[in-house]
Amino acid sequence: MLPTLARTRSWPLSRLSASAPGKRAAGGLLAVTACVAALLAPAQTAAAATVPAGPVFNKPTGSTAEQEAIRTHVRSVIANADSGSVLRLAMYHLWDETIAADLGAAKARGVSVKVVLDETTLEYRASYDLLRSSLGTSTSAASWVALCATGRSCLGTATTGINHNKFLLASSVGGGAQKNVVVQLTSNLTPSNYKRYWNSSVTAVGNATLYDGYVDYFTRLPAQNRTAWSYTYGNAGDYKYYFFPRAGSDDTTDTVVNAMDNITCRWTDSAGTARRTTVHAAMLKITRQGVADKLRTLAGQGCLVDLVYSETDSGTWSALHGVSGITNRCYQHDADDDSTTPNLIVHSKNWMVDGMYAGTAQKVLFTGSHNWSGPALRNNDEALLRITTPAVFDAFEANFQTTRSAAVPGTSDNVAVCKS
Repeated sequence: MLPTLARTRSWPLSRLSASAPGKRAAGGLLAVTACVAALLAPAQTAAAATVPAGPVFNKPTGSTAEQEAIRTHVRSVIANADSGSVLRLAMYHLWDETIAADLGAAKARGVSVKVVLDETTLEYRASYDLLRSSLGTSTSAASWVALCATGRSCLGTATTGINHNKFLLASSVGGGAQKNVVVQLTSNLTPSNYKRYWNSSVTAVGNATLYDGYVDYFTRLPAQNRTAWSYTYGNAGDYKYYFFPRAGSDDTTDTVVNAMDNITCRWTDSAGTARRTTVHAAMLKITRQGVADKLRTLAGQGCLVDLVYSETDSGTWSALHGVSGITNRCYQHDADDDSTTPNLIVHSKNWMVDGMYAGTAQKVLFTGSHNWSGPALRNNDEALLRITTPAVFDAFEANFQTTRSAAVPGTSDNVAVCKS
């Protein structure tokens, strides 16, 4: 049975990715669960399959297959990882015993499996206990599962923070047909993320520079050497990665504000036609004042800003509402007490620029685990990925429009629900 999300007007979204079902005891029940999950896991065949590159989106209002599209994709990468290869998974919450069993099965067929989770994943222990049993916890071994310290991220020096990462790396898939696979998600691996939250993922294959950048970041997580960590970024063709937390105290060290500084709002194309740059975002949290103020400034310069979100605060709400050039749709569809309609939110962390960016007319997409919040910048382990591939942008823009259409104006766009 799937966990349910209790109705509340004040969600601790910084710590909550899905409701936790009751904790299960280790022992006989876990053994039975593991056996059942293993039977459900997709087995790697002699001729292992390749996995699709590019975007995958879930649709919580759709069929079961549409709801679980990202989950299915993750399972396929795990199932088709080659013997002798390495799988690396960094995840905030893993509350999916079937995927835990998939990872154990990968180890059993000769894959080195390494998993880093936030300590709060123990709010629902069953999946972690399966991983601990099948992979072990010694990071000096070929396979293991590790937790960040209680109440902290793995890399941040702050005494608060979380490992909010959501990515999967595979060194070789499909009988060697695909190397250096990077899967960046906005989704945790939990039932609510599949069934009730709008989420996205994107997969890059064969980009060794991108893959090596992620592997280096992943390797730093379990070591938890906080004094040695510093904010890291790098270019990899159509991709640029940014890994957090980032030290600093003002907007000059805000990666998102820095990126938005590259936007020119009004420009003239090669045919002499006047153009306006658009900035679209599907974002769980907009609580970072510097980002909200920058969006307001861009709107004043002529950009067309369109936002779908699930949480702001008083300052960011004021900056973003009642402004010419900014359209807001809040997506917190709370079910009424007597309703069977599920609670739905936008859990994506995607923003897109279509127009003049860094002096060039182009389409630029940012995605990853990074919310527009203070902790995402300063305290949490996070990954942000910039992509300039037009086809990937177009797919994310189409998903933005679908999410936007589902966020019916007037249903939830009010201060009581959307402003914490």
